[in-house]
Amino acid sequence: MPKLYVVATPIGNLNDLTSRMREALEAADLIAAEDTRVTMKLLNQFDLKKPMTSCHRHNEEGKAPQIVEKMLAEDLTVALTCDAGTPGISDPGHLLVRACWEAGIPVEPVCGPTAVATCLSASGFDAREFAFYGFLPREKKALTDKLDAIRRAGIPVFVLYESPHRIVELTAALAEKWPQCLVCVCSDLTKRYERLYRGTAPAVLAELQANPSVEKGEYCLAVDISMLPPAEAPVQRPEAAAFMLSRVLEGDDLRQAAQAATEAGYARNEVYRAKLKIGELFEE
Repeated sequence: MPKLYVVATPIGNLNDLTSRMREALEAADLIAAEDTRVTMKLLNQFDLKKPMTSCHRHNEEGKAPQIVEKMLAEDLTVALTCDAGTPGISDPGHLLVRACWEAGIPVEPVCGPTAVATCLSASGFDAREFAFYGFLPREKKALTDKLDAIRRAGIPVFVLYESPHRIVELTAALAEKWPQCLVCVCSDLTKRYERLYRGTAPAVLAELQANPSVEKGEYCLAVDISMLPPAEAPVQRPEAAAFMLSRVLEGDDLRQAAQAATEAGYARNEVYRAKLKIGELFEE
């Protein structure tokens, strides 16, 4: 019977390889790898030779059904790997896993290192409840909106990934928005040049800015916002028609109500549609 192993791999240090990882790779007839070149290095470490096929972010949607079809037709055991860490956690893989479930193929996870848990374990933050958001938006307004949404969610600790070229920019955004929040920034976890920074967002930002090699490595960061007061729920503005109708009921004519809505920031096309709607209502 075909089978899928979801194989977590070391996030940097090959000494984190486990016997279960090796057993899964040995048992596989085919390896579905995010990058076959990276997985080849892992196989070389175990002195294994296995056929591989690429299954990455840009081809997984079309490749997953093909792999499943091949598994069923040839009764294959497949090992799914990503470049580092656990497949499906901000890495490709979930589409293949889903396709296997839907096809009735057994799925067996082979646990291993993940930057999310490793970063949290070193942060000292109370992570009995936390959220993982992966990579946040790059554009400033979108980033601000996402941070606002994270705070409104009410979860005290969250974990992010960031590229080395944007880690300073992201930390600066956190320092500006929540200067009292605590941040633990981890660079190149488990690798030779592993480095951890911990403190308030402004303090960690200063350390990052002082590091001439800050744009090298891979970053994972945990953020503790438990000390912030609860976020206020956003005020829901009524639709233009409701706003204008309330003005009419207070004594404005339709033209005055439309002018008031425009001055209040409603879009002109929305005000125009509301004006027609209210006009039809009074005609009836």
